[in-house]
Amino acid sequence: MNLSFNNLFNKAKTTLNHAYSHAKETLYSITGTSSASVQQIADFVKNHPDATVVKKEYLGVTLSFYALVQGDMSYYLETKNAKVLQLDVHSHNHTVLAYRSYRDHLSVNTPVKFPNLQNTK
Repeated sequence: MNLSFNNLFNKAKTTLNHAYSHAKETLYSITGTSSASVQQIADFVKNHPDATVVKKEYLGVTLSFYALVQGDMSYYLETKNAKVLQLDVHSHNHTVLAYRSYRDHLSVNTPVKFPNLQNTK
C-alpha cells in the first residue's frame, strides 16, 4: 500500500510541476516579462569573455566549472560536456536561480524570470 501511495504521489508531483512550468511559460509569453531558459543562461556564461573556467577530470569524465561576476550578478555553472549539471545565479546575496540537473521539476528549456542577458560591462 505504501509503495502505491509513493508512486501516486510522485506522479502527481511530476504532473503538477509540468503544469506549473507550462503555466509559467504561458504567463511570461502573455505579459512579455523578460525571461530566459536555464540553457540560454548557461550559454551566456560559457560564452562570456569575462567568465573564468576550470576543467577537471574525475574518473575519466571531464567537468567544467565556470564563474562570472557581472555588476551585481554572480553566476556559477558546472557542465559535463554540453550538459548543464548546476547553475546558480545570485544578486545582492539573494538566489535568483538555482538549477540542479538531478531535480525533475525544472527543465533546461523552462523560461524563468531573468534580466536581459547582454554583454555589457
